[in-house]
Amino acid sequence: MVVFFGSPDFAVPALRRLTSTDYRPELVVTQPDRPAGRGRNPTPTAVKKAAIENDIPVRTIKSFKDEDIVEFLQTLNPDFFAVAAFGLIFPQRVLDIPGKGCINLHASLLPAYRGASPVNAAILNGDPFSGVSTMEMEKELDAGPVYMQRILPVNPDETAGSLFARLAESGADLLVETLHSIDHEGLAPVPQPEEGVSYAPMLKKSDGLIDWNRSAPEIYNHIRGMNPWPGSYSYLRGRMVKIHSGFPLDLIKRECRPGEVLEASGDRLEVCCGTGAIRIEEIQLEGKKAMETGQFLCGFDMNPGEIFTGSRKG
Repeated sequence: MVVFFGSPDFAVPALRRLTSTDYRPELVVTQPDRPAGRGRNPTPTAVKKAAIENDIPVRTIKSFKDEDIVEFLQTLNPDFFAVAAFGLIFPQRVLDIPGKGCINLHASLLPAYRGASPVNAAILNGDPFSGVSTMEMEKELDAGPVYMQRILPVNPDETAGSLFARLAESGADLLVETLHSIDHEGLAPVPQPEEGVSYAPMLKKSDGLIDWNRSAPEIYNHIRGMNPWPGSYSYLRGRMVKIHSGFPLDLIKRECRPGEVLEASGDRLEVCCGTGAIRIEEIQLEGKKAMETGQFLCGFDMNPGEIFTGSRKG
């Protein structure tokens, strides 16, 4: 018997894959509905929606202190807890409940990028490959021994959003394979090495601010790594500007200020970086829709020498 824990989009492929196997969850646990959209109407998690579509009972909790959730889970006498991006820390008394293990799907090649934002971190750091891991959960965050891993190459123009989606699909297969191997082959996890441990904490809106002092490739990675959230942004004439895509031009050390506009004509918008320059390809002015650069420059008169800054005050 399997209980599935998950909340965001990343966990949905894993839940759906499990429903077509011998490990179909008999219960899904997810976080409560939250206000969303302009109307701030209560909206269920992506996992809750998927569970309802597949006729699986759902229980929402804010914390493992909610009502009698621990006692309730104990009465189910589950074999496995299958966990994917649930969003809450599991206390030891919960980890001890399933008879065969509490198996977590994590979107990195552990021990790299433990924490909440491993996919963004892989893009931000320009990693040539990423992957997914299944591990036996322990009280320490993402530190448990690993059952299986699967490596995926990172495409040169990949965003965090596109890599996130590919890892979710790959991870869904890996989670099913892991449960099956534990059950039928006696698969045992291997402790994570002490070397190579890194952390990817939860992103904040402020993490999207571009540091123009960095090199053009680093800024390019930032634009990709912050897409779709929190978005890569800067300020121009006191207004926020989101930069959705761009491409590094070179690594020439120019006599210009970081963030200075080098060219703004036709469909070319080139900006000086700490080292090199970057061409902006899709941009969005505060309060407006995202546009390709040529369309944007048709309606926004920009001149070489203007500066993208780190705040509204310049």
